[in-house]
Amino acid sequence: MPDKFKSRHIKGFEDLKNRVAVHKAAFHGSRVTEESYLNVMNTYPYDSSLDWVIESPNGEFVASCLIWFDEENKVGLLEPVGTDPRFSRMGLASSVCKLALNALRDNGAKTAVVVCTSPKTHEFYKSIGFETFAQTKSFHRLKNAL
Repeated sequence: MPDKFKSRHIKGFEDLKNRVAVHKAAFHGSRVTEESYLNVMNTYPYDSSLDWVIESPNGEFVASCLIWFDEENKVGLLEPVGTDPRFSRMGLASSVCKLALNALRDNGAKTAVVVCTSPKTHEFYKSIGFETFAQTKSFHRLKNAL
């Protein structure tokens, strides 16, 4: 990680505003609001210890990774992972994912999965140790096909 950047899981509601800001920066056009992310935080099995961020030297959140943990099956799902584009190509997404995955392992997970549709993200996830396991095909009924 670059010098003077810090990593941590979010503390809870006190980090809500900054957590929403990094999500919106990473996902241009996102409709996430403080209210909607508060709903996320209040949804089972959300766990703030698996919601990781990287802070810039000025305290701004610049990358994030949320993992949803299924304790019964010992599986975690990374979703979403993002970096503010102003801070891209600095290794922050890799760092935040690895830290979140370590926390997931410490919680007893045996497996982690990610669902991604872009070839660009496939390469990223491969670079941090994921491998292709399965592919999903989407089918849609055309209006004129009835």
